[in-house]
Amino acid sequence: MSALGLLQRFSHEGLRVGLHTEPLVNVVSSSSINMLRKLLLLLMPCIIFMTRRSKAAAAPSASKTLVWGPGLETNIVLPARFFFIQTVDSTGRNFTTSPGEKTFEVKITSPTDPYARIWVQILDRNDGSFLVRYRMYASYTDLHIQILLKDKPVGKSPYVLKGAVYHESCDCPEPSGALWEKNMHCPDSYSQIESDLSVFPSVDPDHNAHEILKRFGKRHSLCHYTIKNNQVYIKTHGEHVGFRIFMDAFLLSLTRKVKLPDIEFFVNLGDWPLEKKRVSDKPSPIFSWCGSNDTQDIVMPTYDLTESVLETMGRVSLDMMSVQGHTSPAWEQKISKGFWRGRDSRKERLELVKLARANPDMIDAALTNFFFFKHDESLYGPLVKHVSFFDFFKYKYQINVDGTVAAYRLPYLLAGDSVVFKHDSIYYEHFYKQLQPWVHYIPFKADLSDLLEKIQWARDHDEEAKRIALAGQQFARTHLMGDSVLCYYFKLFQKYAELQVTEPKVRDGMELVEQPKDELFPCYCARKKKNVRIPFEQKELDGVFTVPAGVTAGCTAMVLTHGAGGRHAHQTAGEPRARSRPFGRSVPSIHLQGGRSMGARTAVAVCKLMCDKQKDAVQGVLCLSFPMNVPGKPQTHVERSRDLLALSQTPVLFVSGTADNMCEQNLLQSSMHAMKSPSAVHWVKDANHGLAVRGRTEELVLEEVNPQIIAWVLQHK
Repeated sequence: MSALGLLQRFSHEGLRVGLHTEPLVNVVSSSSINMLRKLLLLLMPCIIFMTRRSKAAAAPSASKTLVWGPGLETNIVLPARFFFIQTVDSTGRNFTTSPGEKTFEVKITSPTDPYARIWVQILDRNDGSFLVRYRMYASYTDLHIQILLKDKPVGKSPYVLKGAVYHESCDCPEPSGALWEKNMHCPDSYSQIESDLSVFPSVDPDHNAHEILKRFGKRHSLCHYTIKNNQVYIKTHGEHVGFRIFMDAFLLSLTRKVKLPDIEFFVNLGDWPLEKKRVSDKPSPIFSWCGSNDTQDIVMPTYDLTESVLETMGRVSLDMMSVQGHTSPAWEQKISKGFWRGRDSRKERLELVKLARANPDMIDAALTNFFFFKHDESLYGPLVKHVSFFDFFKYKYQINVDGTVAAYRLPYLLAGDSVVFKHDSIYYEHFYKQLQPWVHYIPFKADLSDLLEKIQWARDHDEEAKRIALAGQQFARTHLMGDSVLCYYFKLFQKYAELQVTEPKVRDGMELVEQPKDELFPCYCARKKKNVRIPFEQKELDGVFTVPAGVTAGCTAMVLTHGAGGRHAHQTAGEPRARSRPFGRSVPSIHLQGGRSMGARTAVAVCKLMCDKQKDAVQGVLCLSFPMNVPGKPQTHVERSRDLLALSQTPVLFVSGTADNMCEQNLLQSSMHAMKSPSAVHWVKDANHGLAVRGRTEELVLEEVNPQIIAWVLQHK
């Protein structure tokens, strides 16, 4: 009952009852009771007002509620994109309990496709926050994400992902690894990668191709991979190679998102890491899903975790996002016992079942399958039915015991809101170095000898145990989601590739692992680029033709070529950039060439090349600061105007400065007079070769130039 309800009951019922209760009548006089009743009646309007105000403050606020996450960014491509909503009230306080699973409504649409196929799920994390995930089954231009609270837009809704938004199956890799890492917000380094690769001063793919097979190829199951020009090649070795499907699928997914360096490596498909320490002065680099203290394999995220990333909102039900929406009940309602279910893949698991039987008030542990110790089934059975993983979180204490190697369930246990008790182990996964005992989990000894003691400690220190549970949960939410797994793999391959001293090769017997075909929803990749050679004077220039990610089929942009210094401008992005400043407004969807300085000459050369094949291939050429002559050498205009004179019908607009010593007015006017193509010029008074004018800002110059260009474009569309 609310405080207001208690006061009302006390004022109208409680005192009346008190009058008939002998001890109260002996203590409180009738007049005192009447006076108290009158006082309460006077205060009642204030109490009601304050109660209503408190309820209003506790209601979610659409304007103050926070929204963030990678699923709101165009260039973060994930199998299932996701973002977060943190409920905030009107006073700015975060909710710490659920305001109700139906509090928010999320609509995701594309204005270019009224039938967009996008599956959206809102997962209530029961701590005042929500995880919203969505899976796209086609690619779209511009995506509108609308978040509503009782029909009011939440935060800065609608959130618009501009340009091409690619779905998981779209083969459209970002050419620049550095740009992809920046877009993904990947960390600069991983301590586990640095530790694993420190063993290898260099890597020789030619040597490894023979040595690793000689040492491990007959007794173990291996995949020999080469990634060349962002295509995946494989040759398998050994009898049990079915698990290659997990590695194949992840490599194909990653190469659809980013161009990987050329790399050649071996993956161990077995449970146990292979390369023992101190066996050889020159260990062989082998990639494994698990590491150990007595081996030196290179550790990757497990096949279980990577598959859950790829198949989120697909064919798997257990993944890092689903767990976050199924952690109830609240901490206070959870059962204060240790909980475990699993198969008999380690002797310590049998001992845990034995310990639970002796201490049923402390531990609930049982086996669901016998395989390794079938002869002991009578001692440790009978088997129990499988329990939904989400039901694990009915218990406060989650016991994580190794299986054949590290127990791959740990990421999911951490993502819940129970505290994890972790087995002391020689085995580790790719993220263990970042975990801290007593911060993210409660450790217990390998022989289980102190497990009961640790559980009792948690019972006696409930708030501290809860803090550890929440710290482990936050770690999983931050470091073990799909974007983090992709970043880890990319950084691992990048750093490994840097160690290679011979060229990775597609070896004899390797086969291409082909990208899956999506006939129903094929995607148009706007990032594709093509190497070209451009005839220029007496030589050919090497060039790269790229289409920005925001341009889609049916939309043609102006092709810009950079000037002579442009090669220095593209290093940060890994691809050429036009040195010409973008114009202040968009132009119609037509095909134009354009450039500044030497870029203008290149644009003319490209136009000539294209028009030689198809007369109307280009509808106009824009030449900013065309370098008609070398300063002080007017005779050079003869060679530099040759491609201009070769154009037969393509309109050309020149924009140059009257003070440009590389484009003397009389030389340009003379060339224009001799041209077959229609031409026009706009002279910017007192502008130099960079179109800069002393005493005028760049913006003022653009305000003069832009209308001229726009009018010319509209004239020749």
